Amino acid sequence: MSTSIAGRVARAMLSRYTHVRVEAKRRALDEIAERQCAAEEKRKEDAQRQEQAAASQLVVAVQ
Repeated sequence: MSTSIAGRVARAMLSRYTHVRVEAKRRALDEIAERQCAAEEKRKEDAQRQEQAAASQLVVAVQ
């Protein structure tokens, strides 16, 4: 199947460049996962700040 996509190339060359593509995809997916985790953490922190602000406004309003 790989030779039908890559054409007629040596197995060693096909193996080398296929490996490079897999590594590049793996790095890209790792980067995406890191960014998603950072964004989720920021959303949680923002939500906590908003809750704290709302709670402090409630305390001020009651006094």
